[in-house]
Amino acid sequence: MHELSVVENLLKVLEKIRKEKDVSTFLKINLTVNPLSCLDEENINFTFHSLTKDNPVYKDAKIYIHRSDDPSSREFILDNVEIL
Repeated sequence: MHELSVVENLLKVLEKIRKEKDVSTFLKINLTVNPLSCLDEENINFTFHSLTKDNPVYKDAKIYIHRSDDPSSREFILDNVEIL
């Protein structure tokens, strides 16, 4: 499952942000995805919530995906996060 490896890598980045910024809750996670990627918002969110279901920091988080226009861009880029 490709989404699993993407979400695992995303969680590594989010954990780094959480520790650096003392984040108590993630609310919104914005990703830009390569237009040729098979990643979609529903599957990414399902995988994300499956991996984070026991962590209150991610309980209210939702991932939003925007497709890039550049087929040579990276598969996904973390644009920004909304936190508490």
